[in-house]
Amino acid sequence: MPDLPTPTRLSPIRDDHSWHFPDINGHRTHVRLRVWPTNDGGHLVIATDLQLGAGLINVAESLVRACVREFGPPVTVVRHFTPYTMSAFERDTFDMLPLDEKGIARPKRCTEEILKLLGASVVGFPGDAPPGPVDAEASVVGPQSVQMARLVAASLRLTQTRTTERRPNGYPTKSGPVAGRDLDAISQLRLTAPVLNHLSHFIGEIVVDRDGTASGAKREKKLVKVMEALQKHAWELTKLCDELVNEEREQS
Repeated sequence: MPDLPTPTRLSPIRDDHSWHFPDINGHRTHVRLRVWPTNDGGHLVIATDLQLGAGLINVAESLVRACVREFGPPVTVVRHFTPYTMSAFERDTFDMLPLDEKGIARPKRCTEEILKLLGASVVGFPGDAPPGPVDAEASVVGPQSVQMARLVAASLRLTQTRTTERRPNGYPTKSGPVAGRDLDAISQLRLTAPVLNHLSHFIGEIVVDRDGTASGAKREKKLVKVMEALQKHAWELTKLCDELVNEEREQS
């Protein structure tokens, strides 16, 4: 296996939680992208699969080409699958993605090498668990209460505003969002639709007929309708995204 370049620092110079790149069909795939400068004057890039759309199994070549365009050679691209997914099961896995002479990615497992270079802080989704021993064991994922609290806190930031201008006497005259916009419309839709779909399944698992009563059965039916409506809306958001993608491609 080709050697990994040695990073010049442990913390990344870039940590983008929604970096996107086009696949061969022009659709945008979003990943968490972390970048380290290396001792050969290049960059080490780790792209974490967010399990959106095709995922990094089917778009490895597109990812590598996008990283070369973004950072220039030499660049070493590593894809990262987090635990409890179809691609990683119970352990984080990291694969180098060198391209052969035909431009085809030939993945090379490099989990132990990555952990030795960068430590356990590179594993898991952001916030799953504090860095632990460098053994690539699955991060301890918090219970539902922890994940829901994070979801609520993050969603508040999407709509909260703050004062951006005041008069000399302190009276607020202008406000703006707490979390500044940095996503285009296509990315907003492509990231929002899966979230709504996952949330609908979570809602569908709520037990509202605990004692098997007639009124509880009615609540169950209402909940099913709510879940189905949310899934329908998620699909409509996906179709809206596809329309924007097609328009963008026609204009380019």
